[in-house]
Amino acid sequence: MKSSVWLEGSYQQRFADLRRRFGEAAADVRHELFYLGAGRQPWRAGLRALVAWLRDTWQLLRQPGHRLQGGERPMILLATLAGVSGWGTLLRALPALAAQPRPVLVLAHPRLPRSGFPADLPVLRPSRPSPGVLWNSLRTLLRGLAQGQPLLLASCLARRCLWQGSLQRTLGACQGVLVLHNDFDLMSRASLGQGLPAICLQHGVPTDEFFPVRADWYLVWGASSRRAFVAAGCPDSALIDDSLGRAGLPVPPPQAPQGLALLSQTHAPVLGSDIKQRLWALAAELLRLAPHTRILLHPLETEPYHGVAAAACSRPPHPVLRAGGSGTQLVVGYCSTAMLEAALAGHWVVALQWPLPGNQAARAVLAAPLHADSAQQVVQLYGRLRHDAAFREQAADAQARWLQASFSEVPGGFAGWLERIAQGSSAEVTP
Repeated sequence: MKSSVWLEGSYQQRFADLRRRFGEAAADVRHELFYLGAGRQPWRAGLRALVAWLRDTWQLLRQPGHRLQGGERPMILLATLAGVSGWGTLLRALPALAAQPRPVLVLAHPRLPRSGFPADLPVLRPSRPSPGVLWNSLRTLLRGLAQGQPLLLASCLARRCLWQGSLQRTLGACQGVLVLHNDFDLMSRASLGQGLPAICLQHGVPTDEFFPVRADWYLVWGASSRRAFVAAGCPDSALIDDSLGRAGLPVPPPQAPQGLALLSQTHAPVLGSDIKQRLWALAAELLRLAPHTRILLHPLETEPYHGVAAAACSRPPHPVLRAGGSGTQLVVGYCSTAMLEAALAGHWVVALQWPLPGNQAARAVLAAPLHADSAQQVVQLYGRLRHDAAFREQAADAQARWLQASFSEVPGGFAGWLERIAQGSSAEVTP
């Protein structure tokens, strides 16, 4: 069997094959293995992973870091990313955290600048790894290579060792509580298993990288996310509903659509190995049938389209997705959190139903009432919404119900969890 076989297939297929071939430790770094290896030759992916190990070692050694003491009981916001999927998600928790008695601090990845956080919040960095941890990390790399592990895997396991040692030094003595924006990247995973209770806040629609859940609790947006997490194997008792202010009462689109917009995600291999080709083909056909179509690029995309499609692209932030921006739109997407954002802003949303493998949880959350599997069907829906008032009214009611199921209508789930934690009952600290 070639060593590159486990770089093929869907995210969950790779996860299962990793665990079978290399054990639980390898499955623990599945996120890094997937994104470093996606679409690359094994040797190139291995070199990228080796450079990432060297980079993380250098970044951690440059930081004197901080060791939390035994008497400290802080609420620790662990930030590994900037933007809405990272610090932007944790930021939504600050009002509830400010009302509870424990001190609040940020434990930030070394690459994140201090200027990205509120000036009144203490921002700490992971501790510098001890010489023993550095040696163990190097030994993990060399031993893995000697045992025949691919360079990609050996490098990721060496990084795992590095982060575990750093976070153990940082957190091991304190009695704090971790608040995460994901529980699957290396720094986040290394913070778990250090004896601190942890809650993870849902930062986006639950694609396959979310599972299996590792945090003790998971804060989900609403009923549809709860159902999706339970279906993916997360215990219902570990889930807490709170949209953290993401939605109020759903507002139906105020009028018929005035334009067409496609949410692009050609950068996201977790959605399927051929997601790029499918989006390219759909964009080309949409522009042929409806030349006014706009292609809304994801922040991580870099010049993914060519020719006529390239001219139709716009970069974020997208005014078209804001309420009242550029008129009401028909927004088309596949497994994109921006579909919910567009609906909240008063636009019509169409969910693409493509037979791609995996991501059943995300597809369940994003099962908008209007759906299509081709450009022709999208354009037909656009015309019907413009010219059929009765259909438009029915679609608006259905979209409002979809949004109600997407976001918790009763706030305070997170605040209630904090109150139970503050009581200090061991029964409440373990789900």
